[in-house]
Amino acid sequence: MLTIQSQLLTELSAALTVLLSTTKMLTIQSQLLTELSAALTVLLSTTKMLTIQSHLLTELSAALTVLLSTTKMLTIQSQLLTELSAALTVLLSTTKMLTIQSHFTDNFSGLLLSFL
Repeated sequence: MLTIQSQLLTELSAALTVLLSTTKMLTIQSQLLTELSAALTVLLSTTKMLTIQSHLLTELSAALTVLLSTTKMLTIQSQLLTELSAALTVLLSTTKMLTIQSHFTDNFSGLLLSFL
């Protein structure tokens, strides 16, 4: 009987050794899964941040496009105002010349009438 008990204890010891080894492996796997979960959380957070940055860059690009368009429109308006200013200068000069000619014509007409 002692021999049988000894064999049973040996087998039980071997089974406990296997169980202990399996428990250690499961503990290691659990730790690895915890670290993997943390890494995936960081990756997800980084992905969200990159998505937000992408959206912000898209909005910034749209704002810059509007700014560029507005700048072009202001440049065109400036050029048109410059041309309008030049046209008004010519009109003013022409008006002055016509006023001078009118005074001269009035004075010349008065002189002619006085000689007649």
